[in-house]
Amino acid sequence: MKRFLISISILLISICPIFAQSEEEPAAPAENFSYAQNDKGDQFIKIGVMPNFPLNFEDKLYIGGAVQLGYYRFLNTWFAVGGELMAGYNLTLGSNIFTFVPITGGVMFQPSIWKFEFPVTLSTGMTFRTYNNKKRFPDPVFKAEAGAFFRIAESWSFGLSGEFLYLPEWWYKDTSNNMIFQNENGLFVQATISARYHF
Repeated sequence: MKRFLISISILLISICPIFAQSEEEPAAPAENFSYAQNDKGDQFIKIGVMPNFPLNFEDKLYIGGAVQLGYYRFLNTWFAVGGELMAGYNLTLGSNIFTFVPITGGVMFQPSIWKFEFPVTLSTGMTFRTYNNKKRFPDPVFKAEAGAFFRIAESWSFGLSGEFLYLPEWWYKDTSNNMIFQNENGLFVQATISARYHF
């Protein structure tokens, strides 16, 4: 009987630590975490191609095209600053070519819903333009853009946007017929297809 009691006592003593270790520790409270598609310091590079439609040249300037390269950096979730380089052309009456290369800097406001982003950008800068062997720099340029993009992956988004381009003639007065502008302000609209690489 003593052996039986000693065996039971040893068995109980050896089992106690097993149950003591199986007690669960209280789970740590979950942290509140919200994912922002864009945040301070995020950046992207944009590449776009577009047709270029003149608005106020009657029959003197025809539809052309342009390409652009841009860079932006976010100041917070909603706002970014950056710049763009564009190269564009339009065919003219008499089969000449009017070319322009604007360099602009500006600010972008971009709200987003799910994976859709809606950038609105205002920018200004200088442009280099040529027509009929005449070159002019710097001319001022103003640009407004609104678009819609879809973020297909963390690093890539694709979208469409519309741009309004204003090329005023403030600093040059050309009384000859050699410049297509002839002291007019150039107004253009563009429909852009763009890809953006986010990093």
